[in-house]
Amino acid sequence: MAARNKVIVALAMVGVLLLVYIQGVLIPNKLERERRYEQEQQSPQTHDVNTILPYKSQYMGDASNLTNLFAHLPLNGVKRTFQLYPDDLTMEINYLEKVADVGEEQVNSALLYNSIAAFALIDNLQTIRYRFPDAIYQLSRGDVQQLLHVDLAAELLEQQTWKNEVQGRIEEWTKESSRFWQ
Repeated sequence: MAARNKVIVALAMVGVLLLVYIQGVLIPNKLERERRYEQEQQSPQTHDVNTILPYKSQYMGDASNLTNLFAHLPLNGVKRTFQLYPDDLTMEINYLEKVADVGEEQVNSALLYNSIAAFALIDNLQTIRYRFPDAIYQLSRGDVQQLLHVDLAAELLEQQTWKNEVQGRIEEWTKESSRFWQ
């Protein structure tokens, strides 16, 4: 009987130690990795292009597709509304926060990155207008192709190509893109 009680106590202690390890080490590490990943998704240099590939479409008229696309791009934490102009193949995103509150440098690089992604994924989208309470930015497909000297084709969306051709050069292009902003 004593041996049986010792085994039960030993198993209980092992169970408590495992519970402490899971609650104290594994779960916090997982939460920290998730938090870090979410932070990385806010920067054009570290954004995971694979999260936006499911939103590839030939047509810009699918509002839910565009909404979901921009929910997976940098600046997704800034409240916004969308307006589509299918006759002009134009999309307008109305952000509710001021550029100054978000940070001008962050906004400039994120908007350029988001535009490149949207033009690469939505085949017939021609213009994107970003409205903030204190600024308006607009880019056309032609502006982006002129700036990048890269074809906005499906090959660009391959992970390594995207990393080299877009993320590796986004800071350089952000400096050059100011001539396109209104």
